[in-house]
Amino acid sequence: MAMDLCAVLGTLSGAAGVGGLAAAPDAATAFLRELGCEVERDPLGSVIGCRRCGRDDAPLLMLEAHIDEVGLIVTGVDDGGFVRVSACGGTDRRALIAAEVVVHGDKDYAGVFCSVPPHLSGPDGGGKIPPIPELGIDVGMDARRARRHIRPGDRVSFRPNFRPLAGERVSGKSLDDRAGVAAVLRCLDLLAGEELECDIAAVFAVQEELGCRGSAAAAYRVAPSAAIAVDVSFAHTPDADRARCGVLAGGPMIGWAPGLDDRLTRRLLALAEEAGIPSQNEVMGGDTGTDADSIADARGGVRTALLSIPLRYMHTPAEVVDLRDVENTARLMAEFAKKEGEAL
Repeated sequence: MAMDLCAVLGTLSGAAGVGGLAAAPDAATAFLRELGCEVERDPLGSVIGCRRCGRDDAPLLMLEAHIDEVGLIVTGVDDGGFVRVSACGGTDRRALIAAEVVVHGDKDYAGVFCSVPPHLSGPDGGGKIPPIPELGIDVGMDARRARRHIRPGDRVSFRPNFRPLAGERVSGKSLDDRAGVAAVLRCLDLLAGEELECDIAAVFAVQEELGCRGSAAAAYRVAPSAAIAVDVSFAHTPDADRARCGVLAGGPMIGWAPGLDDRLTRRLLALAEEAGIPSQNEVMGGDTGTDADSIADARGGVRTALLSIPLRYMHTPAEVVDLRDVENTARLMAEFAKKEGEAL
């Protein structure tokens, strides 16, 4: 029975994964075990699931997506009981005004970011967005009670809000990069029962949003023969530069950049064409800004390719992807594993 991709992505999206939180890695671990993988956690907390082909000398293909998400970290509670925070990753502060969040204190507490009504903001203040440290989160407590339950260093995540939209599109928090995690899981599902000529290590790395740290450590630990990193990239909206964006339902965005392996990239493109899998190109003149960069630099160097799933409204509580892009990314990785495994 095929994996219910929407349900898997919904579970992953709903789990908290701001740097240091374990709910999202725990969810990914459970899915990997359901798929029959041997699973371990490295010292940083990244999840590594292995599928063996049975050959002692088999090459190892690493399929990687990051499991962490943007969010916030508590810096203190002010005398009014409002929780003060700093960004944990590249959180878009434009999305914070009146946003619903979860403060992960001694238990989870619902909260909402403060918002000044336009009636009180004055003629020039309505369009100004304060820096994140100047914003407060209302958790419904006075200062004394809030300080008893919420401490500096506690994490804050967006409230889970995954939901289907019309057609094949879904919206929710942390689809960057739970969509990539879901694609890797679906790839393993598609390969169930297939005889491969390579081992596969599915790596769900922590701390991508904090500088791509987890993927570097995991790639060193796994020592792959080659790697495919899966992330998200910009899907076009009317207010964005079309030349810098992919399109929803256009298929995986195949990355082209100086640090990516040209042979692997061209082979992915050829496999997509042979299998009738829609794809689109994403050209970058320098770093990709993804875990592909840190994987490629690991140990003595790893031949690395990059696939990105088009996503709208990145780093907000309401990101949007098309499930067909997630499925087609999984299909392309499965084709690569079946046809290129022995040659890695």
